[in-house]
Order: sequence, then structure tokens, then C-alpha cells
Amino acid sequence: ANIERLAGTLCRLRGAALKLGQMLSFNNAEVLPKEMQQLMDKVRHGADWMPAWQLKKTMEQELGPDWRQHVASFDETPFAAASIGQVHPAVLTDGRRVAVKVQYPGESVY
Repeated sequence: ANIERLAGTLCRLRGAALKLGQMLSFNNAEVLPKEMQQLMDKVRHGADWMPAWQLKKTMEQELGPDWRQHVASFDETPFAAASIGQVHPAVLTDGRRVAVKVQYPGESVY
């Protein structure tokens, strides 16, 4: 039960805390008990997404309030999320399919 709570908490966190959980998930299965290894695998693949309101605010701050005029479509559901950001599929107005990486507010890439 405590391990499940730890895994759930790590999935909700950002930055260094999530990265620590992801690094733990890469340990050899012989080092961690099997139950803990399975839960750490969840942490590696289960980072929580940025809420829609935060995504909108971040995109507007970084690209301006009219950022959507540069894309034909933008999927607000990311196809990947990690410790410092998430990635969204989009299509530019010229038809090119792109991946848009959005950094979580307050996270540093250094």
C-alpha cells in the first residue's frame, strides 16, 4: 500500500522528484522487490499531464495569445509526458505534422 502511494505521488510530481522515480524504475529487477519494480514501471510511463488551463496559459505565455493561428490542429492530449514537459501532436497550416514539446512552468532544462 505504501509503495502504491509512493508511485502515485511520483506520477503527480514534476521535475527532480519525478526524475528520481523514473531512475528508480530502471533498476535491475533483482535489486528491487518485484511488486516495487512493477509500480516503478508505472512511474516511468505514467507521468501526469498538465491540466488544460495550465497548458493554455503556458502556450499563450510562450507563443502569444494567437498561437493557434499557426496550426491547423493541436491535440490537447499529449502522447508523451515526462519530468519536465509533455509532447502534443499538431498539424501546421501548411499540412506538416509536428510534435510540440511544452515545458512545465517553473521547470528548468539545465
